[in-house]
Amino acid sequence: MWIKNICMALIGLAAGGAIAGAYVAFISSLGVFTRLEGWANEGRKILRTETLILLGVTVGNLITLYEIPIPVGQIGLAVCGIFFGIFTGCLAAAIADVVKLFPILSRRTGLRQGLPYIIASVGLGKLVGTWIQFFCFPD
Repeated sequence: MWIKNICMALIGLAAGGAIAGAYVAFISSLGVFTRLEGWANEGRKILRTETLILLGVTVGNLITLYEIPIPVGQIGLAVCGIFFGIFTGCLAAAIADVVKLFPILSRRTGLRQGLPYIIASVGLGKLVGTWIQFFCFPD
């Protein structure tokens, strides 16, 4: 019985590692890390930033996999939510910038003015939708 549990744990860790590695490789191949570094003007520290991102992905996978409780309270949860939202927003913006989403969108729709308002509206809509999801439908 314990051999089966050990094998299942190894297979689970290997599968999770493969998925996390593929995710990070995909984002790296798009040049998102270097784009974020360019925005932050921290090109000299790119190795440190990539290491911290990989460490965060690994720790996040372990916490999710083993369902480790982290007692941070309501304030800690709010702070974590803000940081997660900032990371997700930066990641989405970097991916959109890499694939040139907004120039293609404006060219295909013929939109020449008001593009900053559309971008801000997309972000505001995402914020409102997230708040509604968390506060109106918590379960």
